Amino acid sequence: MSHLIYNRMLCENDVDIPQLISYFQMPEISQYYSIDSKNYFPYVTNTANVYFYKVYDKTELIGIIHLEKQEATLFMSIVVFPQFQRTGMGTKIVKDLQSDVLGLNYDCIEVSIDEKNAASLRLFEKLGFLAVSRDDELLNYIYKLNQHSSC
Repeated sequence: MSHLIYNRMLCENDVDIPQLISYFQMPEISQYYSIDSKNYFPYVTNTANVYFYKVYDKTELIGIIHLEKQEATLFMSIVVFPQFQRTGMGTKIVKDLQSDVLGLNYDCIEVSIDEKNAASLRLFEKLGFLAVSRDDELLNYIYKLNQHSSC
């Protein structure tokens, strides 16, 4: 499997923002993940313990990761762009986060998934995430990096 490149967005005027906004507006993505582009990019680039990474396969932008760290838990959202879905990229990204490839030093990863997003539910369950709660149509899953972690 290819080695992905994670490029943290540090500037709210990043050159890739127009392309990212166009992806977020696609029906395949916007049904599960919506942003207010005026406020979203300043938030993810200027807020402590919030990390926004553009994910590349070699030089091609294939998706994004939005992470928020609270104590020892990393709250995660990932988006793999439609043309790269079902290619193993989502699995690679999640496995990289499970091995803390970004060096953020956490014990648990938590993700909320829309109950209608069958592909994401299968992905996270396959990778060892356990369902822990439900908030309306969102199912919350946790992965413990160390079985003795208290999340």
